[in-house]
Amino acid sequence: MKLARNLILIGLLVALSVWLWRYFHPSPQDAIRRRLADVARTASYTEPGGLFARAAKAQKLASYFAPEIAVRIDLPDQTRHEAASRDEIMQRMLALRTFSRSFKLELLDPNITVGADGKSASVDLTLRAETPADQYQIVQEIKCTLRQIDGEWIIIRVETIRTLNRAPSPPRRGTPALA
Repeated sequence: MKLARNLILIGLLVALSVWLWRYFHPSPQDAIRRRLADVARTASYTEPGGLFARAAKAQKLASYFAPEIAVRIDLPDQTRHEAASRDEIMQRMLALRTFSRSFKLELLDPNITVGADGKSASVDLTLRAETPADQYQIVQEIKCTLRQIDGEWIIIRVETIRTLNRAPSPPRRGTPALA
């Protein structure tokens, strides 16, 4: 009886140790998933809050990005290439919180590819954002490049992925197909 109880306690202790080890030393994929979830949670809000709360959240969101980040946004009618800094990200987040009552950001279905060095990663995901002022949700395929710096995964590049729904419209009736 005592032996069975001791074996069960040892088994529970081993299971707890393994769980704690995996929690504090996650795989790169798990660490990146947590980091992206933190980005979405930090960017989302239901009330703008006071000035200090807005500034603190904006500063925390900016800390998830590299000091200089490469951004490439493809819109249906134009392509924008720009370099952004943490300060610009913080200013844009403060402006969003000032002019919008709420904002919800979701980063869905991340497909994570860790580089051979284990210090860089590429993540393909779906970004879904919504504000009460928008009539529609914003849904965009995004590719992020991350690098591990001082034990933290930092976003260094963000770009949109061209999808098939951007194909040209079909020809009108009465026009030749190869005109």
